[in-house]
Amino acid sequence: MSSYAKIKDLGEQLNGYPVLEITLSNTKASVTLFSFGATLQSFSIALPDFAKRDVVLGYPSWQDYQKTFDSSSNAYLGAIIGPVAGRIAYARIPFQTETFHFEPNEGQHLLHGGKTCFSNVNWRLLSSEEKPYPQATFLLETATTNINIPGNLRTEVTYTLKEFELSIQIKCLALEDTVSNPTQHAYFNPGGHQASILDSKVLLNTSRYIELNEDKLPTGGLTGIPQKDADNELYQLSDLKHYPQIDNAFVLEQAYPQAELIAQDGFCLKFSTNQPVFQVYIGGEVDFTGKDSLRYHRYSGICLEQQAEPDAPNHDNFSDIYLKKGREKTNLLQINFEQEP
Repeated sequence: MSSYAKIKDLGEQLNGYPVLEITLSNTKASVTLFSFGATLQSFSIALPDFAKRDVVLGYPSWQDYQKTFDSSSNAYLGAIIGPVAGRIAYARIPFQTETFHFEPNEGQHLLHGGKTCFSNVNWRLLSSEEKPYPQATFLLETATTNINIPGNLRTEVTYTLKEFELSIQIKCLALEDTVSNPTQHAYFNPGGHQASILDSKVLLNTSRYIELNEDKLPTGGLTGIPQKDADNELYQLSDLKHYPQIDNAFVLEQAYPQAELIAQDGFCLKFSTNQPVFQVYIGGEVDFTGKDSLRYHRYSGICLEQQAEPDAPNHDNFSDIYLKKGREKTNLLQINFEQEP
């Protein structure tokens, strides 16, 4: 079978649903997903003229992902992040006529949704398809998973493997007035997950990034980056003085692609999104052994987290992430791996 979607029951249940492994495959690529965290565990690509490679970091088993939430160096490898990605200052936001208080999980602040979040609960497999493309959709509601958020949010995550593209759609529906700013937190490396991202080019379609204070929280200001030679030219991230110490939200130009990762051998991944920023992060040292018995280091991969600005509710000049009852919001990330001749 040239294209397929295969479901494997891993023999345990969480949140009342079986923990599953789903494989999406075609003649050019294969993707492995875990229902725990709706996690992207592997993304292997085999194209003519290039060595086969797995371009995302990951752990061998779903239990390894679960264990990371008891670790001081949790890197959220491959997980769906939310309901609110990034940091929220002092774990509080204005909500309606009051202030909503999250349970802080990074000192006084909130990071990536809190102690119970999209990343460490088991999602229900809503559907899987083989035609027209291999596809899997996961579902959860915050109210039934004890996620600390105002109101109740229903979220569906759909992974679709097309001929030369992996599409990740995060669709949120407000069942009550709430907030929504999810993302995908895969660590990518176009040279393969055993390589160093410092050996690859990282290009962004941007001219500004969000200023941070000493707690890595947005100040609300924007910093310009050196001018590009041409309007359609992407900015090479290594030109920043503080590279590779990167944990910044870059404001994206709305032109395809918004980012490119180019390996030493010329293999290229192109990223596009409908979100206003990429939160770009290099770091994430981990306590556990990765796939293929690899010990990942801080330069093993890079995150390109498609989302609204972090801490958005606390800044009037950032995006509106509030969602009224009955309203939908779709977050889309597309990763193209077709190689130019």
